[in-house]
Amino acid sequence: MTINARAFKLSEKQLLYASGVFILLAIIFRYTHFPLSSPDGGDEPYYVQEADYLAKYGLYKALSQGTSVTYSLLLAIFGRILFVSHLIAGRILSVVFFVVGCRSLFQCFNAFTNLNSNVKYMGLLFYTSMSVSWLLRCLPDTVCVAFMFSTLAVLFNSKSYWRLGAAAVMLFLAFSCKPTALFILPGLFIFIFFKGSGKATWTKNIVRFAIFTLVFSVCFALYHLPGYQTYHRLMLEDKGHGYSGETRVEHNISWNEVNNYFLLYKDVHEKQNKWSVSFDEVAEFKKQHPEVVLQMGYTEFIRMHFMVFVKSTADKFFFYLPYHIQGSLFFAKWTIINKWVKNQTVLNIITLLLISALSMYNWKFIKENAFIFFVPFLYFAVLSLYCISQLEDNWSFFCLPFLALPVMKSIDRYLNISVFFLLQFLYMLVLIKNG
Repeated sequence: MTINARAFKLSEKQLLYASGVFILLAIIFRYTHFPLSSPDGGDEPYYVQEADYLAKYGLYKALSQGTSVTYSLLLAIFGRILFVSHLIAGRILSVVFFVVGCRSLFQCFNAFTNLNSNVKYMGLLFYTSMSVSWLLRCLPDTVCVAFMFSTLAVLFNSKSYWRLGAAAVMLFLAFSCKPTALFILPGLFIFIFFKGSGKATWTKNIVRFAIFTLVFSVCFALYHLPGYQTYHRLMLEDKGHGYSGETRVEHNISWNEVNNYFLLYKDVHEKQNKWSVSFDEVAEFKKQHPEVVLQMGYTEFIRMHFMVFVKSTADKFFFYLPYHIQGSLFFAKWTIINKWVKNQTVLNIITLLLISALSMYNWKFIKENAFIFFVPFLYFAVLSLYCISQLEDNWSFFCLPFLALPVMKSIDRYLNISVFFLLQFLYMLVLIKNG
């Protein structure tokens, strides 16, 4: 007797409960590996420092520094309510906003046409397992992405003007956590202006565009007013400074210099990623090579190193994006392909062809939802163009669940949803174990 795996189907209610259990298990297993009391690491000390500064010197002073003010404010408020340190408050908030982000992402999926429940929940599991390393980290990324998903959920599903204004406020809150949220603006403007809502006329589209732009611009201007009055320039969040009392002190080495050193002098440092490059290493390199200029603006870098810029951008667009979709769906370096193929370039090409073929198999679905797909796609395109050095994975987590949907529709044709649940759960455990 032959058992057909495809014959076992889960109802909408069962899928909902199973996804809830999956997210709960992700939180529990992550906690067992990384409890709230774990020592701080990575960028956590920086964001705790910003929350401490806000709590001590007030909101206006914090705003003038161009920091992640919304996130710092949340840490200060929740830390006082829960009687815990800002570090612990941030780790608790990561769980809260992770769940909020999952819910908002699912609401975004509801806006797609010809997308069955299986694929929607596959997309939710994809995001959960992929971003589990965010959990219990005092970082603003989880909060930022939750606001971005909420922005899209409103824009994709709502027709009212006042909710459009609310979406603009949510996008501003995302921006005030991480400036990378701005990269979604070109896609959103095009979506609002051309897609409209239902049978909206050009006049209504213009009104919708004007409302969204006006609300976001007012929030943006008010946010930057203290910084402009203090430093006479727009102050965006960066990690290149500290504080001596209430005075801002710039670091000797900036992240811009670290990024440029990693990208331009790989034969010197021989590092696989920019996070392995220390600030002290860059400082020593500058000391030994005073003629080298590492502190370059965006246009200056393109002018001086145009071919490096082209190669870096092409690598992100054609290799990084498909590789990370493949990584979360097919276990990345634990797959048979990765065991057979040791050359990373060949592996990237195989991945590109595989993901492209699976996506093009659902070209009709992509075409039907072109305006929705355009938003995350353009976000990644702008991100790839702007971030000359290596992309931080968490910057792309926002767009990957959307861009992976055509691939998951192909998978759904041949793989039972319960098997997909199991595979994603195993993948999540591997990520948790590896930190």
